[in-house]
Amino acid sequence: MLPEISLDTIGFEEIVKKARSQIAEIYPQWTDYNYHDPGITILELFAFLKEAQQFYIDQTNDSMRKKFLQLIGVVPMSRHAAQTTIKLLSEQPITIPVGTKFTINGLCYENKELAHIPGDILQDAIVKPKHGDVFCFHFDHTEKHGNMVLYPFGKNTESGNQFFLALKKPLEKEKNYRLSIALDDHYGVERNPITDPSSFVPLSHVQITYFDGTKDVEILAKDETLGFIRSGDITFSISNDMAYTSEEKIDGYFLKFTLTRDEFDVSPAIIEISFQDIPLVQKDTKATFGDMKQAKIWKKDNILSDYYAWNQENGCYIESTPEAATKVAFYERDFYGQRILAYGNGLPNQRYEIKQKGLLADSFEILVSSMRNEGYFRQWIKVADFDASGPDDWHYVVDEESNCILFGDGIRGRMPESEIRIVSCSFSAGNDGNIKAGQKIEIIADLPAVDAEHIQDAWGGREPEELAESFARARKILHDDERAISAGDYERLVMETPGLRIWDCKVLDASGFHDVQYGNEVRIVVRPFSENGYAPLSDAYQKNIYHRLMERRLIGTSIKLYSPVYIEAAVYTELRIKPQYLHAEKSVENAVRQFFANLKGFGPTISYSALFACIDGLEEVLEIYMLYVDARGGRISRNKNGDVMLPPLGVLLLKKVDCIVIR
Repeated sequence: MLPEISLDTIGFEEIVKKARSQIAEIYPQWTDYNYHDPGITILELFAFLKEAQQFYIDQTNDSMRKKFLQLIGVVPMSRHAAQTTIKLLSEQPITIPVGTKFTINGLCYENKELAHIPGDILQDAIVKPKHGDVFCFHFDHTEKHGNMVLYPFGKNTESGNQFFLALKKPLEKEKNYRLSIALDDHYGVERNPITDPSSFVPLSHVQITYFDGTKDVEILAKDETLGFIRSGDITFSISNDMAYTSEEKIDGYFLKFTLTRDEFDVSPAIIEISFQDIPLVQKDTKATFGDMKQAKIWKKDNILSDYYAWNQENGCYIESTPEAATKVAFYERDFYGQRILAYGNGLPNQRYEIKQKGLLADSFEILVSSMRNEGYFRQWIKVADFDASGPDDWHYVVDEESNCILFGDGIRGRMPESEIRIVSCSFSAGNDGNIKAGQKIEIIADLPAVDAEHIQDAWGGREPEELAESFARARKILHDDERAISAGDYERLVMETPGLRIWDCKVLDASGFHDVQYGNEVRIVVRPFSENGYAPLSDAYQKNIYHRLMERRLIGTSIKLYSPVYIEAAVYTELRIKPQYLHAEKSVENAVRQFFANLKGFGPTISYSALFACIDGLEEVLEIYMLYVDARGGRISRNKNGDVMLPPLGVLLLKKVDCIVIR
């Protein structure tokens, strides 16, 4: 971290004294240093200017500090609304309009998009592997036997395996449905989070189809599970009517999931599946600005509207009738009278406060009326600051900390002179919206009587980031080097590859290889996580790791990835133990397994003498008659001491401990 530098450290007298002391060296002919000398007078003048300059340079305010942050690409984060999920327990289909409000723990939450809940329609699940027995599951059993664990593509996944969901009723055409899937994630190695799904190479591909009476119709879905590797929603709609059919002697309307590409690291296990989950965001929308096609969605008794048509000639909107309008501003009835923020006075640096606290800057939009043409409105543009604004730019700034709207000074940003009308705004409680699951829910909407469960802890809500927090984040960003330079950098980046579960990795010494083609070559052996411990490095794993490293390597560096070589070992021993120990075999086996567990990493050496000492040191053991280590696989070698040396790519797996005991 760079030290804090103070520039205003010396005063006028010290500046003059330091400058005067340098005269003899710079210009020896100058010998009169008295105050009456004109040269000394000029020197004192420059000393005064230097003192004033360093004082002003050293006076940094919050605005300047924000600019310093922008130089390294850091912008203070704005207020963010929390998110959560509820479950609507409805037997019959129900449609939840966008913006429907729910009160949870006294806070307002809204559904983010139009939701169609088909009701309680899950009937059966069928797991149909390509090889093996078919498994059927009836969903009513979850109520009797507790939480389910369902392997949709079997415990041993394989391309061609199929998973069927039998529905009690058909889904309706042209409606968006959300299938929420929760997967078991309790494994020895956690999956790295995926922040950018577009850059992730999926580990599998799942085709979703339904039967329309003549053929299977493929569904183009938005899959947040990324091929059943994480919990999430699968959002889709169907274009044809679903047909009633039969599968494995079960009748119903079926959704079929076919595994067409299988590179799973662990077999997905479903612990919950539902069509009744609705994601909510903790905000209270008072106004929204949208296209006319949204008019039907927002048409409610408590909603009032202003209509606008676009005027191409003037580049602005005109107040219009619904028939001619292209845009519409929707307002809650109690906010409609507050939609006029203010009337601009034409003065510089106008500042207007929003009465309701918790404004979300991203949601805020305004129109400003024209001084020349009545009924004409121009949409002003929201900016972070006025630094790049000119005198003709229609710009404004939203300050979440003060809950105010700021305008320019006529040099940087125009000054409004007329009506300022709010057309979009929402409010949020920020961090207070991060409430625990299980809270009581009240539905503030004209919906059929349904019960609702709050099933997920709310997350993601935050207040506007303070400047000190922004600087702390900037220091962390600067400290967290994303470049791959050292072996440690490469190993850290591999271990953190998004979407993967990686047990271990190691940068190998390239000098030990005979096929090195480039002077700067990095070779890495990577051991993916698997339930049986034997996973090779799949193509999808390699592509994801390559993508992460190639963006961060030094130019001219080549990268090669290797799968581990798994070495199976067995230990055979014959020994005499003290007669009073009845379970000595188990103690010896545990000691041997702990010894091998400590031989982590790649290419370890099994020291015969160390293993002998480990067993001989047990209290139960009197004498060791025989000890032998059998290792198979890869290019192992032994030295004259009986040590087993694994190759650089070798991973040791202890398969058997055979202990013969003599009392």
